[in-house]
Amino acid sequence: MRRRRPALHIAGLGASYIALPTGFYLDNGPHLPLWERLPGWSHGALPSLVGVPLITLALWRRRPTRTPKKVTS
Repeated sequence: MRRRRPALHIAGLGASYIALPTGFYLDNGPHLPLWERLPGWSHGALPSLVGVPLITLALWRRRPTRTPKKVTS
């Protein structure tokens, strides 16, 4: 039987979805209408500040539940 690791999959996909806008905003942020007004550090930090809590919430919702073992007599 194949063992799956959904938490690792969720974290990996979430990290890639954070990396994409981070790279985009680091490169293009100074030229975008709203982002040009923000300090330079925010171009890299804001995607993480939004994404990490969302990934944490997804992992928390996906956490395995323990089922009680049946007692045999």
